[in-house]
Amino acid sequence: MDAKTAVDRERDALRVHREALRGGALPATTHPTRGTLVHGLALPLTIGAAVMRDRDLRGPFLKLAAVRALLVVLVAGLLFAAGNGRANDKEEEKPQGAIVTDDGVKPVNVDLPGVHVHLDGKKEDDKVVVMGRDIAVQTTGDTPPAPPKPPAAPPTTLGRARDALVRSWARVVAVVALLSAVEAVAVFFTRTWDDWLSFHVSRLAGIRPEMPEPPRRRVTFSARWLFKKLRRKIRGYVVFGSGIPVLALLQIVPVVGSWAFTAALTLWAWYWVGVFTASKSAHAWADDKQAAPPAMVRSYRERFARGWWWWPLRLYGRIWAWALKSVNAPAAAFERSPASYLGLALTRTVLSLPGLYLLSRPIVPVASGRLCAESDPAQRFWATAPGP
Repeated sequence: MDAKTAVDRERDALRVHREALRGGALPATTHPTRGTLVHGLALPLTIGAAVMRDRDLRGPFLKLAAVRALLVVLVAGLLFAAGNGRANDKEEEKPQGAIVTDDGVKPVNVDLPGVHVHLDGKKEDDKVVVMGRDIAVQTTGDTPPAPPKPPAAPPTTLGRARDALVRSWARVVAVVALLSAVEAVAVFFTRTWDDWLSFHVSRLAGIRPEMPEPPRRRVTFSARWLFKKLRRKIRGYVVFGSGIPVLALLQIVPVVGSWAFTAALTLWAWYWVGVFTASKSAHAWADDKQAAPPAMVRSYRERFARGWWWWPLRLYGRIWAWALKSVNAPAAAFERSPASYLGLALTRTVLSLPGLYLLSRPIVPVASGRLCAESDPAQRFWATAPGP
C-alpha cells in the first residue's frame, strides 16, 4: 500500500466516524476503513455516542457514572482534607528547646547538652560549640556588605504560568493519584455493573458478548479477582522485560548505539501497549492454546536456527518464547490489525484519566472486541454473519 492510499483510508475512516458521532451507524463490518489508525482512535467515542443515543442503556450508563463520580469526589475530598490537616499540624508545631533572640547588644549565653553558645560582641570571646565541634563565628563587621542586586525584570505571562505550574505540579500529581486510587476501589466493588453494560453495549457494536448471559449487578468483593489482576501486572512486567536483553545489544553499535536502543525500546513498549489493549477483550484470548509466538520471537528464532555456534542465542530464544507463551493469543490479535489497536491504545491512555476512566471502562473492552472481530479470519465474533 502506497502513502497516498494509506492517507485516503485514514481520511475515509475519519469521515465515517464523524457521521457516526452525529447520529449515523457504526462502520459496516466490511468497511474499507477497518485496520486504520483513525478507526481505532475514534471507535470508543463512536460506541459511547451510540450508548448515549440508546434509550435502554443511556440511563444505566449515566447513573453508574454519576454515582461513582459522587462517591469518588466525596471520599477523595475527605482523604485530601485529612492529609492537609495533618500537614498543617506539623507546620504549626513549634521547635523544642531554647529560643534566643539577640539584637546585637545583649550577650547570648546558651548551655544545653551538645550545644554551647557564648556571644558577647567581642570576637576573641565569641564561641559556638555543637556536639563538641567548634563552629566558626562571623560578625557583620568582618566582611563588607554586598552591593545591592539590580532589580529583576518582571516575569512575563508565560513565565508566571510556568512558575505556577511548577509550584502546583506536586499537588496536581497528588490529586490525580488520589482520585485514581479511589476510582480503582470503587470499580473493584462495582465492576459487575461494567460487565453488565459491556454485555449490552456489544449489541450496539455488532459483536457477540464475551459472556453467554449478562452478570447480576451487585456490590461484590473477590480476592480471586484481585489475585488475577496482580498476576496480570506481574506478567506484563515479565513479558516487557524479556526482550530488553536483545535490545540492549544495540548499545554496542558505535556512535548511534544509545539512540538506536532508545528508539527500539520505545517501539517495544508501544508494541506491548497495543497487545495489552487487545487483551481487554475476551475474544482476543480465543486462540490461547494454539496461537503462534509473536512475530519478533519467530523472526529471532529463524535467524539463529542454524549453526552450532549460535546455541546460546537459540537457548535465549526458547526462554523468550516460553516467557511470552501466556500472551501469544492477544499478540496475534494485535498483529492482525496493529494500526487500529495502537489508535485504540492512544485513546485508552487519555480515557484512563480520573473521571474519564469511569465513563470508558465498560466501552473500551467492547471497542477491543470489535477490532478483534474485524480482523478475525474465521469471522467468529460477529453477532450476526457479516455481509459479503
